Amino acid sequence: MDQAGFLNLCRATSVALGCADPDALGDTHIIDVDGTRIALFFDEDLAPDRIYCYINVGRLPASGREAILERILALNLLTATKTAGIYGLDQITDSLIFVQHFIYPELMTGDDLAEILQGYSAHADSLKQNLLDPSNLRPVPDLLAESLNPGMQSLA
Repeated sequence: MDQAGFLNLCRATSVALGCADPDALGDTHIIDVDGTRIALFFDEDLAPDRIYCYINVGRLPASGREAILERILALNLLTATKTAGIYGLDQITDSLIFVQHFIYPELMTGDDLAEILQGYSAHADSLKQNLLDPSNLRPVPDLLAESLNPGMQSLA
């Protein structure tokens, strides 16, 4: 993929999501999908075969942080690959993030990427309600499996 292809994919994705400004994603690299902030980055010179996607799951609460961070590490044992995603802490925003690499993005359409981003938005919302709640002691694999839509169950 080249920069023009990335911008076209961003525009087509924005159109599929019904965004008011279809060029905003390509210009700013940030989009809000169903209330979830998602950032997409592409570097034609460093990695022309992938798009980097960062999904902001939500801020960590002031209490119970250690338990939540332990659960994030457990999530990474279940999912941590460049194609299935990895969870981490954005220290600047004090937020849980989910990082995903989209390999061979030239094979995706705007509709495909829109559907993926909507799925990740729902995933982030579920994790926000469950994983970021320090009183929720359900097993991490159950929380992960329930947070993914049926098309994404292979990540669990």
